[in-house]
Amino acid sequence: MSVNLPLAYGYIRLDLAGRELTTCEQRMQASARERGYQLAAVFREREPLAATLPQAFIDLIDECRRAEAHMVFTVCGHLTGMATPRTCLLDVMAARGLAHVCELPA
Repeated sequence: MSVNLPLAYGYIRLDLAGRELTTCEQRMQASARERGYQLAAVFREREPLAATLPQAFIDLIDECRRAEAHMVFTVCGHLTGMATPRTCLLDVMAARGLAHVCELPA
């Protein structure tokens, strides 16, 4: 019997993950499973430069709405140091993506 779990997505910044990319993605996958979600995909941000909202984050918001996914996993620190403050990114995800962000410890 197959159980359909609710979808979740991941968000990671490649400039911060470096050689730990695979480990970070595995942690997001495990955390999603532990919380009863299926991690459908991880959105990878190359390097958030001057854009108000980073492009992969915008794509993630759109996908959360399309798939009706209400959970996003990321690693602590991957939503900081960008043009848009972390709290604003969380608010935009909640308002536009209808999703909650779970930040895993670094």
